[in-house]
Amino acid sequence: MIKNLYYLFFISFSLLLQSNSTYSQSNNLSFSSWFSGSKDFIEVSYGIGEFKHKGIATEFNKFSMSEIKIGRRFIKPIGGYKLIEFSDNYLFSSYLDDNQGAQSDPLNISYEMWRFGLGYRKGYGYNWKSFAILPHYQLGLVWHKSNFSHPLDRIKTFDSNPLNIAEKRKIELYNDVIKFGTSNAGGIDFRISSLIGIGVSYETEIIFPYHKFWKQVGSFFIETLSQTGIDFLTEGVIIKQVPDIAPVLYFILKNGLSYYFYTLKQDDMNWPFDTALPLTMEAVKFELKISF
Repeated sequence: MIKNLYYLFFISFSLLLQSNSTYSQSNNLSFSSWFSGSKDFIEVSYGIGEFKHKGIATEFNKFSMSEIKIGRRFIKPIGGYKLIEFSDNYLFSSYLDDNQGAQSDPLNISYEMWRFGLGYRKGYGYNWKSFAILPHYQLGLVWHKSNFSHPLDRIKTFDSNPLNIAEKRKIELYNDVIKFGTSNAGGIDFRISSLIGIGVSYETEIIFPYHKFWKQVGSFFIETLSQTGIDFLTEGVIIKQVPDIAPVLYFILKNGLSYYFYTLKQDDMNWPFDTALPLTMEAVKFELKISF
């Protein structure tokens, strides 16, 4: 059953990537610059953040994150040279740990984690020759390999009441196994030359302890359908009626809706269905992108 779910996600995402590639290639432009066609890129980032779980009272140590993305960006102008539409398809890998040391609290949950996955990023931006401001929305499918340590594992005198034992069991669901999650992020890229860009983003993630196949598919479909509605609204109305503020409106609508769904899924991992509490993550990331 789980394999079927992964297969469904993979096929759906592959179709999305193919449709974007076809869309970009079908819009050949009459001029040659960074702001047309496609560019491969490598992106490295550093972030800080924290994990939370509404069923676990013991705090998690805060973490630092190192990440690399490899992908391709598709770009086309809208209504002349001032506005551009862009989309990224990429693979990524990241490493998180809680920097155990002087800043680490031994009474908190400690951990390290590897993540890998694939993602899609889209937005509308403003460009001025070699400089561009590119606000965006991002969706990712993520797999994790984690090693969590509850204070009960390290401190023999730690209060071993039933609540702490229950917490430890919840954390152990994520230990030394591959767990699936979905991530969303909103951010802004600043293209400072034809090769170099910098950016900042805020990422949220839901990490599932296990899978309820139909509920997970239903939840994903509801959120995806809602996000697709914003895409149609932007392309059919906003860009035509108020093109100068289209990048800002798209950024607010997409990421506002994404964060709303994130808050709902903190209580039910497959909202709107009654399901388990998930492990959640929030992080701020600072990015450097090299295009070629």
